[in-house]
Amino acid sequence: MVTKQSRILTLALVVPLLVNACTASHLTVDISPAQSISDWPGLQRLYRSGDIYFGGQPTREALEAAPLRGIKMVVNMRSDKEVEALGYDEPALVRQLGMKYVAIPVTPSTFATHQADRLKETLTQTSGPVLIHCASSNRVGAVWALYLNHHRNVPVEEAIALGRKAGMRSETLVELVRKYAK
Repeated sequence: MVTKQSRILTLALVVPLLVNACTASHLTVDISPAQSISDWPGLQRLYRSGDIYFGGQPTREALEAAPLRGIKMVVNMRSDKEVEALGYDEPALVRQLGMKYVAIPVTPSTFATHQADRLKETLTQTSGPVLIHCASSNRVGAVWALYLNHHRNVPVEEAIALGRKAGMRSETLVELVRKYAK
């Protein structure tokens, strides 16, 4: 016989599980080395690890193709000034295409742990593939390295190697990753 108490207890146990299941991220954050890919026209220096694509500035056409590849979110690491100079409104286009747009501006002079923290927060807010870009994937790789070090406990030199696989080439950024590593 099901009593009122047993129904309440069942609800108390099941509802939090259902809420968690509905809000949990289904994004595959793979920390294996990103692989270079070249099958997405309009994206230079493109790399992929799990559900995360790292790249340079996408063209308008590349962004229009993003939903067809399952992209749910575009994270732009370019400065506001760089975004304004694009010649089109990237945030509006991304939203118009049904994807979420997140800006995490990064420059060598503003590089710090808060960008890695923001990336962590951002990655937990999506349930599908993400495109993270800057102009050339250099800053993307640096923030990725710092994210891996701070939030996935990857040792700094290994995180730097993984950041290089995601596009980081600047020795200035490598040194900044070392500076802010834990």
